[in-house]
Amino acid sequence: MTSSQTPAVRRVQIVTLSARAELGNVLRMSAALAVAVWMYLAVNGASFQDSRSGQRNLLPFQQLIRDRPQAEQRVFRELQEGLLEAEAKRAGAGTWPQVSLLAAEGIPPFAPDPTAKSSRYDWRLLTGGAFVNYLGLPERPDAPAWLLLVQEPEPGRPPDQTREDEEHHRLSTGAMLHVSTWVHADGKRVADRMVRLPQAEGWMQLYAVGPVAAPSGR
Repeated sequence: MTSSQTPAVRRVQIVTLSARAELGNVLRMSAALAVAVWMYLAVNGASFQDSRSGQRNLLPFQQLIRDRPQAEQRVFRELQEGLLEAEAKRAGAGTWPQVSLLAAEGIPPFAPDPTAKSSRYDWRLLTGGAFVNYLGLPERPDAPAWLLLVQEPEPGRPPDQTREDEEHHRLSTGAMLHVSTWVHADGKRVADRMVRLPQAEGWMQLYAVGPVAAPSGR
């Protein structure tokens, strides 16, 4: 007599995302798309009016990333990706993620890339009041240092503008951040401390397409 066995049934619970989680994913995708567009314009900017306008608006301590070496362009792209991930975690947890957490999740440039030919970096998170630094100090003395500078809105003060662009990122919480990316050619001379005014310390601010001119009054 042959006995029959009931096949095992695997039950899978499907949980829908909360409205806040879905909104966060949408905002992250939108921001990632914006970065991709900025980087495309950075490479092909000579053919676009916005890029030419950005070039005219540059100050002496500002430069378009397309005019920098290829190795720096790579780090710049990785920093834009890393910034988006850090912003998403800031919105969800209420605090900026430590470098160790970003590295453990393989987020560039905080996670070491064995294929990269440029210098390795010692990244650290520095916070002070409304200012946030992700500071990258190079292992090689001839390599530049890198800085992601974030300024959070101060309580009771409105943001300097309400629209998003290369320097203004809105969190899923609604908070508007002022963000910027900087490089220092003499990396070995950069101190391990908070930076609030990079242009006064020899840093160069980098743009994908350039700063947007303030609208003129009529």
